[in-house]
Amino acid sequence: MSDRVRGFGKASICLHWAVALGIVGMIAFGMVIGAMPSGPGKTAWIQIHKSFGVLVGALALVRLFWRLGQGFPGPAGPTSRTEARAARATHIALLVLTVVMPLSGMLKSVTYARPVEVFGVPVLPQLLAEKHVACNEFASWVHATCGWLLAGLIVVHVCGALKHHLRDRDPTLRRMLWPLPVR
Repeated sequence: MSDRVRGFGKASICLHWAVALGIVGMIAFGMVIGAMPSGPGKTAWIQIHKSFGVLVGALALVRLFWRLGQGFPGPAGPTSRTEARAARATHIALLVLTVVMPLSGMLKSVTYARPVEVFGVPVLPQLLAEKHVACNEFASWVHATCGWLLAGLIVVHVCGALKHHLRDRDPTLRRMLWPLPVR
């Protein structure tokens, strides 16, 4: 089912919620890991984080291409030009950051002279003989910055959806909640 103004197709809804839950979970997981003391226990959790990050990133890439193929449905209710532009910019930023975040995590592994693996299965071999400090610091900065930007944009996105649902009483939120009918 393709997307339209009054509702999204099942594929869009499933991809949206799968990526949303994955990203929120990975941000929270990353914050917990960041607060842990260094050591073998932390290293094991980082490997789990990296594995799920690659999977969420692959799903986010599928979602990005799906959205580009489907296009962006227009507003579901009356919206000012400024609000429509802000919503479009927020959606584009969310789509891009959900792909850049895992890619920057993979780049952290590569620049640390480590392979990228998903639960022990190699996805990308070790490409460097030793850690490239400057590149690793940059990749780490990008990864952390994307995490904070994503967290902030998710809050904005949720607040916007709730505003449409509770104040405007338009079908914006309901069209992303399947299988609820949109009136």
